[in-house]
Amino acid sequence: MKNIFLLRIIYRNAVSLHKITTIVESVKGAKIKHLNFDHSGKSFVGIIAFEVTQMIDFEQIVVLIRRNGDISQVERVPSTALSC
Repeated sequence: MKNIFLLRIIYRNAVSLHKITTIVESVKGAKIKHLNFDHSGKSFVGIIAFEVTQMIDFEQIVVLIRRNGDISQVERVPSTALSC
């Protein structure tokens, strides 16, 4: 069974969105389902929804994203926040 998780990410202009999506897709079995990022002052703020097969994959993605020093905040968002 696949699970969809949402993360709210805040990062500086210096970080490319490609770098964040590459981190997510580097975890085997993870697929990006939705991206919604907006420019807010000197930072980008947004939500990324991705699908993983196991909870451990979600935790691995969070750790990898947090390792990037240019990303100032990563937090899990309830799945009801995504309205597609």
